[in-house]
Amino acid sequence: MMNKPVVSVGNDRLFRLTTYTGLCYNMGYKNWEGKTMINGKNIIALCTSRIYDPQLNGFIRDLNERLLPLNCRVLIYTLNCDLYWVEDNNVPETAVFGIIPYDRLECLILMDEKIKSRTVAERIISRARENSVPVIVIDGHYEGTAEICFDYEGGFENVVRHVIEGHSVKKTHFIAGHKGNKFSEARIDIFRKVLTENGLEFTPEMVSYGDFWADPARAAAQRLIDSGDIPDAVICANDIMAINVCDVFVKAGIKVPEQVIVTGFDGIEEALRSVPAVSTAGCDYTELADAVRDSVAALLNGEGLRGGSVLPRLSPNTSCGCEYIPPENATLDSINNVYYRYQDNIREFHDIASGMQQATSPEEAASFLAKSLLMHDLCCIADKGCFENRENFFFRQDAGTEHCVFFDSYHPDRGLTDFSREEFIPDCDRRFATGFPLIFNILDYMGKPFGCLCFSFDNYHIIEYTKTASITDTVCMGLGGYVNMRFQKYLSEKVDAELKVAAQVQLNMLTRDFPRHERYDVAASMIPAKSIGGDFYDFFHTDGSHVALVMADVSGKGVPAALFMAVFKMMIHERALMTGTPAEILEYINNRICENNPMGMFITIWLGLLDLNTGIITYANAGHEYPAVRRGNGSFELIKSDNYPPVGTVEDMEYEDLTIDLSGGGSIFLYTDGVTDVKNTEGEHFGLERTLELLNSTAGSPGDIIGGMNRGVDEFSGGAERFDDTTMMCVSYV
Repeated sequence: MMNKPVVSVGNDRLFRLTTYTGLCYNMGYKNWEGKTMINGKNIIALCTSRIYDPQLNGFIRDLNERLLPLNCRVLIYTLNCDLYWVEDNNVPETAVFGIIPYDRLECLILMDEKIKSRTVAERIISRARENSVPVIVIDGHYEGTAEICFDYEGGFENVVRHVIEGHSVKKTHFIAGHKGNKFSEARIDIFRKVLTENGLEFTPEMVSYGDFWADPARAAAQRLIDSGDIPDAVICANDIMAINVCDVFVKAGIKVPEQVIVTGFDGIEEALRSVPAVSTAGCDYTELADAVRDSVAALLNGEGLRGGSVLPRLSPNTSCGCEYIPPENATLDSINNVYYRYQDNIREFHDIASGMQQATSPEEAASFLAKSLLMHDLCCIADKGCFENRENFFFRQDAGTEHCVFFDSYHPDRGLTDFSREEFIPDCDRRFATGFPLIFNILDYMGKPFGCLCFSFDNYHIIEYTKTASITDTVCMGLGGYVNMRFQKYLSEKVDAELKVAAQVQLNMLTRDFPRHERYDVAASMIPAKSIGGDFYDFFHTDGSHVALVMADVSGKGVPAALFMAVFKMMIHERALMTGTPAEILEYINNRICENNPMGMFITIWLGLLDLNTGIITYANAGHEYPAVRRGNGSFELIKSDNYPPVGTVEDMEYEDLTIDLSGGGSIFLYTDGVTDVKNTEGEHFGLERTLELLNSTAGSPGDIIGGMNRGVDEFSGGAERFDDTTMMCVSYV
């Protein structure tokens, strides 16, 4: 590896390049002239997330404009969330990286700090290596790749030097991030180094910790005020802390910067728009695009990939006494535009998804996309297995090998057409001709990928990029719901003749694998009184920090109850993934059922949302049994509340949100009345008292509790016939 000198880009942009001269040989890359192109273009894949982030949106624009003269076309494979807070191996959205045409790539660019999952990044790099595709990693370190990183330490050092050397400050204080965090500790070292070089003493008392967030930073600032020893400058490890420190000082009557200078680091837009505007240093994504362009150019010239670093740009501002630098209005205007348009569009997206779910054919489902002005410059490719009504696609273990074009905005009336992955994308010539990037999102439903969307906008508008997430969610819900509804219709037509099939489907819909999560453990069981029943339980993540807990009992027994349960379960799952409290969710579903319920069926339901960060369960109860709760090592006790009518009985019913606090640890036991109504051979009911006694005599995990409860109920019944389903679920929070 050979280092090259600092290279000037533009007027004042500097970044350091490193050429990996042996990379092509060491990794066995093909001769570039023999690489398989698409439409005569060099194909560059960009793997990232959240392309609607303003900085990333600008980077995509700058990168694409710089690669066009190199005869390149950029394909963006993106997530709509990062993977920092979730179990990345279980996120179906990551399947988007599996549809990359690795065999046709000249180069792959991986934005490690955007994806935030080393497991996923290593999987992408491994696939690239198998296909002899060189990889540029942005802000990450992986063996055998070219690395282009922001020089965060150098950028932060410039902020510290600006305060100490530029403003001649002698008495400083540093608010770091998390204690022990590598970025936080590195910035403490830089703070100490600059002080020492300027003949200033460093002591541990000059450092406090704000955990990179608002409230801890405000507390640190208040402690400085309470001490009566206000420094001349407070240097913060990021902008969020700096904004809040300024606010605490100003509200306490301490003038910034006249009495104390405050600086941050990150360059987020909020820092430039706060009062006072915060002095900071930010990552310049235009310079990053220049660095990536030069690396790709070197590769195409046969020189091998180049890695390097980009120095965050120092932005002095009024919080340190420098001249005010007003931010550009374009970004704020764009964000406001996105927000207000989202409010206008959300109802249309809802109607599209609902219409698709109720369609009677794939063509009718696609027509709801064709009729919307929001659905332009995109195509939808789906697994052909989705449209085979005799099998529930989302329970299949294998991935389909045949695909079809479900919708193409260039040919909205074409209908379903076969599609081969060799075609890469429908109307490739037309989509490539614009020169703009193609954006790929994965379609998934009930945890299973089943297709993809390709967006081919002829602009870089953040409004359009923001809509990609909403459009993808709409098509996932609409098409996924359509597939599910068509299957449910098939079952309803065949249920009398195929009761055993229906029973198996119902059992498949109930989660029987209970993976242990770091914050909670769960177990459940459902024993139908007949071959199929009307009880059900469910639990699922609504986002990275909340788990929905469901226990319900449909009126009636047998096939009608099971079918009603299946539709209801789907409705509550889909609605819970949208925003809203448990009471709001039940109110929405209650009205939907009341609108069309000729059989007069109803359902009692207990619905809760467990916050994994706090241990607080927010819940609503529609005529269901009271839960039993054990806090810490105490005993199980019933948590009683006002009893509201079951869902499907009173239109426009308003339910109530209540809370259960498990922050100190504990368990909740949910059940249907089939448990307490079990009779023994003498006609006695098992009852609530025996239920609580058995719960409190059964120790161990939720699995142990559920097992012990089932054994105890069986022993009590003594083989007597059961006339109701017995369903229970236990969840513990750590």
